[in-house]
Amino acid sequence: MTTTPRPRRNDLQGLRALASLLVATSHVWFGNVSGGVDVFFAIGGYLLASSLVGEIERSGRVGVLGALWRQAKRLFPMAGIVLVVVGSITLAASGPLLFDRIAHDLFAAATYRENERLASTATDYLASGVEKSEVQHFWAMSVQGQYTAVCIIALGLLALVLGTRAAQRARRVAGIGLGVVALASFVYACVQITVDPVPAYYDTYARAWELALGGFAALVLTRIALSSRARTIMGVVGIALVVTAGLLPQDWAQPGPVTLWPVAGALLVLLAGDGGDGGPVARALQWRPLVWLGGISYGLYLWHWPVLKGLVALDPAQADGVSPLAGVLVIGVSIALSWVCTRLIARVSAPRPRPAWSLRPRRAALVPLLPAVALAASVAIAISPAVQATAIDRNATAVPAPATPGAVERMVSASVSFPSASAASTAVGEAGQSSEWLVDNCSSVDQEEVEGCFYEDPAGGEQEVWIVGDSQAVTLAAPTRRALAGVADVQLLGREMCPFSNAGVVGRELGDEAADCAAHNDAVLALAEKRTPDLVVVTYGAWWTTDGYRRLGPDVGQQLATGTRALVDELGAMGVPSVWLDSAPPFPTIDECLHAQAVDGDLSSCTAPLDARALERHTQMVATLSAGGVDVVDTLPWYCDVERVACPLFTNGVPTWTDAHHVGAAGAMQRLPLIADALLPRLGVDPSLLFAVEPETEPER
Repeated sequence: MTTTPRPRRNDLQGLRALASLLVATSHVWFGNVSGGVDVFFAIGGYLLASSLVGEIERSGRVGVLGALWRQAKRLFPMAGIVLVVVGSITLAASGPLLFDRIAHDLFAAATYRENERLASTATDYLASGVEKSEVQHFWAMSVQGQYTAVCIIALGLLALVLGTRAAQRARRVAGIGLGVVALASFVYACVQITVDPVPAYYDTYARAWELALGGFAALVLTRIALSSRARTIMGVVGIALVVTAGLLPQDWAQPGPVTLWPVAGALLVLLAGDGGDGGPVARALQWRPLVWLGGISYGLYLWHWPVLKGLVALDPAQADGVSPLAGVLVIGVSIALSWVCTRLIARVSAPRPRPAWSLRPRRAALVPLLPAVALAASVAIAISPAVQATAIDRNATAVPAPATPGAVERMVSASVSFPSASAASTAVGEAGQSSEWLVDNCSSVDQEEVEGCFYEDPAGGEQEVWIVGDSQAVTLAAPTRRALAGVADVQLLGREMCPFSNAGVVGRELGDEAADCAAHNDAVLALAEKRTPDLVVVTYGAWWTTDGYRRLGPDVGQQLATGTRALVDELGAMGVPSVWLDSAPPFPTIDECLHAQAVDGDLSSCTAPLDARALERHTQMVATLSAGGVDVVDTLPWYCDVERVACPLFTNGVPTWTDAHHVGAAGAMQRLPLIADALLPRLGVDPSLLFAVEPETEPER
């Protein structure tokens, strides 16, 4: 059986152009899900199935390697150019503090795994804004690339199984198969968005139905005879669905039933223009400027996001909303870059005379660029721990610690009265975390990771101190190690989201994850019985009274403390002493403060009121633990002026918080005298020898 090649569909190019503009404009001006990516998925599935089944009908087989190679030649060059340029600029601008994160992002993008990376880090696409990865938009490429590879292999195997009947039966069997895949994937997506909608957004299994439905339409629905009037109606309805998808409520989880809106619209347009006059919509989509833009739409999609991030980096005020002129500039620059790169790829790929002995196809000249990015990124990942740890430690230790514990609290109080801007030498956000967190990955220490989060004292201290709790435990690692130099080794044993408490309130807040927390705390107790550390420092957040948490009752602090006291009593029964240090309360306006400071130097939002419910939670914990005989250090004055119930983000120019919930490396090191004063006496060491004499007067402001 032979098939006649179909003429080039310019309306399809116009639809691609429209999809790319929907994505770009939604990112630039609206910050919403436009449906443009879903249109790309539907088009991709439609064309892929048509191409592969057409190959089977012509030859009775699918050249799997050849099909994969054609996809590589089509996709790799532009992606490689974008990653080389964007990666180089980002690394140069960000410096070594974010070296590891950027290297992992580039590797994930270059290996078509960016969607998995975003899912694993639970990156909310709508909430990600301009603070996230410069290549996070590669998630859609990853989904389509993974689906494409699987589809090519699957149809290759199908042709092999069908044998001599492949040409006659491939369309029907593949159509049925794609229909089943689409239905199963859609059901899976609907379930997943109710379980955990953020990872589901990037999940290839949850997105496969969009591509499979496109393939089903190409193989099955195109066989339905349509009148000219039907095609016209389908085209009009389809284009209306496509352009209005971004108006749907953004809190409707994707990729669920709401995603049918743009996908169905795209398929209606595709079916209306298949093999006949698609009516006014198809003719409008064949407008030459749209067709031209459709030819570079892949590049426009890849370029627009990093160009937008570059604009905001140069002009932080645009983060509040890109102005019309600036937005047009972003889109214009993205189109220009896409056109230049497309021309470059075409020029390099153009056939040229070459010696008869040459086996290298010139058309593949830029294909190795993407694998080269992946290789370079993997090398960067390998060397990043050393590069990054040095930079983080240098950044943290550049902060001068006050001479005495009392000086820290006076500085906190002064910073409430006179808010200060961030010192140029300090970092916030991900880059502001300590090397124990960012490089050693000790924010969650499972049993197999205990050894990797054990820090032997280079000065030969003979004692051993543990820090247990949730992710707050790792924030105290750097100053604790410094304070205990020559005295003790330090073991980190925290686990993200897991307070060191067996209170029932933990289960009500964490749900199914509470069992993992209980198992972790049991493992800590078992290890303590085996190793008997000289001191266990208990610290965790669980500020579950503030906005964003379900209402767990007014006695949350008392419940948490009662559960902590039970575990501390178990440590005491083993002869292991402990001390409780509360974590810093959340700083809800950190993003607002940093943005306002970057835009116009406004520091009014850089002091946050100490939430009355959070203060009550802290007070309950101190009272309950103290009444139960637990050794307590009241750490709230380390971070806030308790009398004026206010907490400054910057203390003497140093940011205390690196994100809304965690103290950064610089802020923690600034509290070195306080940590030394709290821990050294409990290890039999006089801390006064480390500090200068307390000044008798307040420091000048």
